[in-house]
Amino acid sequence: MSYPYAVKLILDRYSDLKPEEIAQRLRYSTFVSIPKRYMYFEVPKAACTKMKVLLRSLEQAPPLKLYAPPELRETRRDMFVHARENVPLPSLLDLDDRTQREVLESADFLRITFVRNPYTRLASSWKNKIMLCEPDQQHLYRQIRGYVPELHGKSLIGFEEFVEYIENQCDLRTCDSHWRRQVDHLFFSALNFSYVGKIEQMAEGLKRFEKHLGLSAPLTNEARNVSNSSAVLYHKNLAEKVYSLYAADFQTLGYDRDTWPGVELNPGEASKKTTVREETFADEVIERNIVILHLYQERDHLRADLGKVFRLQLRVIANAVGALRKLWS
Repeated sequence: MSYPYAVKLILDRYSDLKPEEIAQRLRYSTFVSIPKRYMYFEVPKAACTKMKVLLRSLEQAPPLKLYAPPELRETRRDMFVHARENVPLPSLLDLDDRTQREVLESADFLRITFVRNPYTRLASSWKNKIMLCEPDQQHLYRQIRGYVPELHGKSLIGFEEFVEYIENQCDLRTCDSHWRRQVDHLFFSALNFSYVGKIEQMAEGLKRFEKHLGLSAPLTNEARNVSNSSAVLYHKNLAEKVYSLYAADFQTLGYDRDTWPGVELNPGEASKKTTVREETFADEVIERNIVILHLYQERDHLRADLGKVFRLQLRVIANAVGALRKLWS
């Protein structure tokens, strides 16, 4: 069976992966501009929202389309930037083989990505996706606890509990992209990246992008990272466990194993009460309420459409019955 050039290139280094999985990831995670000569490969929880907002600005994209595709379940309107169609750039696999090769090998093509310290990236994934049981992660809560959150007195999944789940049940090469190892997600040994930026030095990475684009004004956007992980504290044993799980990211991407956030605590003492600014709390609640309102409106539209179809069917049936009566009379 013949595969696209990029898929074959990756299969040469990652022969244990399925071609369909490679193709699916490339279609969703790569963004290519032939006129501007760049390819961005997104890494979830590593400024991918910021970068997609920036790409939309560069490409003068129309307003965000909400609830598309249907399987994308977000709790903020701005997060629908992650719908692939909301960033109007082709993926690597939308190009023919000759152009794929040009994108991946040409010296004047900027192949850029941004990565993140594995300690803070994992903490951010937990806070944003797991702790509050985001709609697309309800199955994981059930998998860990055996049930969905109760109506009252909800029991939150702790960070250490989440790390234990990852350690015992996840293949970090192919699992959920939010906590998949970054080097595996990026097919790092197969793709020749021109620039690998670190979000801890995001300004430096954006300057590199500005230089490539030949811009006189700095690249700016108003994207916000709502999944602040600064309040997650590690203790030494937990940090060592996370390091062992993500050693390939630390070593390949140049992150120090001693950069875990927190203070020297005994196991079990890393939890700490935190507070959220009232403005941030209100913003999150309002966004969720607006999303819920949109869903109710969509339900009402569907009910109205279903009613029209039902009435039309009744009319068709009535007409058919009337015609039969005329034939029998």
